[in-house]
Amino acid sequence: MNLDELAAEYDEAINAEDKNSAHHKINEIIRFVASNFPRDNPEALAWFTAALQDKRKKWFVAKVMSKVNPLPKSLLKDLVLASMLEPNPSSNKFLILPCVKTYGKEMVKETMLKYSTHPQVIENDGFNKVAYWVGLRNV
Repeated sequence: MNLDELAAEYDEAINAEDKNSAHHKINEIIRFVASNFPRDNPEALAWFTAALQDKRKKWFVAKVMSKVNPLPKSLLKDLVLASMLEPNPSSNKFLILPCVKTYGKEMVKETMLKYSTHPQVIENDGFNKVAYWVGLRNV
């Protein structure tokens, strides 16, 4: 499974003019990756970690993570940090909600607190933006 190629196909489908065929292509790609998800393959999981730092690939990762259950614990920190660095407070939910689904609000909150002093998280007000989706108030 070549994840770079699949991410490129996903990106192409997202930008396709024919939205109906694009929708089907996206679902086909995501189903394939999710059903062949490399849970115990550190090398393949490292691809997902690196992809979270790419502006385009992170949305492919988010879509795949929405279908993978349970999420590998090795990706929890990376997904939480990516969500806290995401400038769009409406989009970071796609990165954080799969974490909440698998690990619960408390574990996600603990992970968020670990990254709350990260300079880019502070600059982005990332903790507060993500706290909304985790259901945290006045933290």
